[in-house]
Amino acid sequence: MPSLALFDFDGTLTTRDSFRDFLFSSFGRRRVALAASKTVLASIRSFRRDRGFLKETMLRSLLGGMPYDFYLSMAKKYADTKIEKIIRPAALEIFSKHLSRKDSVYIVTASMREWVASWAERHGKEIVVIGTELEVDGGILTGRLATPNCRGAEKVARIRKTVDLGLYSEIYAYGDSRGDHEMLALADHPVYRWRKVPEI
Repeated sequence: MPSLALFDFDGTLTTRDSFRDFLFSSFGRRRVALAASKTVLASIRSFRRDRGFLKETMLRSLLGGMPYDFYLSMAKKYADTKIEKIIRPAALEIFSKHLSRKDSVYIVTASMREWVASWAERHGKEIVVIGTELEVDGGILTGRLATPNCRGAEKVARIRKTVDLGLYSEIYAYGDSRGDHEMLALADHPVYRWRKVPEI
C-alpha cells in the first residue's frame, strides 16, 4: 500500500507566510496597510476576531470586484518569481523524497489555493493542493471566501472529504503551528516544526 504525505505550506515548506507575502508583492505595503486598517475597524465594530473573518475582510478590500483571470495571472506571477525564494531547502528535500517514492503528496494550506497550486505544478503534476477557496461570481471575485478558512479542524474536514485515508499504509504529516495540530493527529508520523523527522 502507498503512503500519504500531508504538508502545511506557510511556515512549514516556506520560511514565512505566503498570504502576506503575496499581498505585499502584488499590491504594495501602503495599500495593504490601508486594507489592514479597514480590517481592524471592521473587527472592532463587529466584535469578531476569527481568522476567517479577518482574511475575508482583507480580501474584500483588495480583491473584491477583480476579474478572476486577472487574479490568476497575479497568483502565477507570484508563484513564478517569489515563492522559490521563501522555500526551506531542507523542507523541499523531504517533500521531494516523498515525490520520488511515489507517495501521494498533498499540500493543505490556509492560504489561497491558486498560488500554492501554481508553485506545486512545477514540482509535480500529481501534487494535490487543498487550500482556502475564493468565491467567484460570473468570473469576478466577490472578495468573500467560498470555503471556511482552511486551518485547524477545517484542514481535517477537507482532507477527509478529498482523501480515503484507508487506502494508505502510513500517513506522514508536517506542520508548524496551532492550525496544524488536528492534521498532525491524523498521522502515523507527525512532524512539528521539523523536529524528529522520520527516515523517508
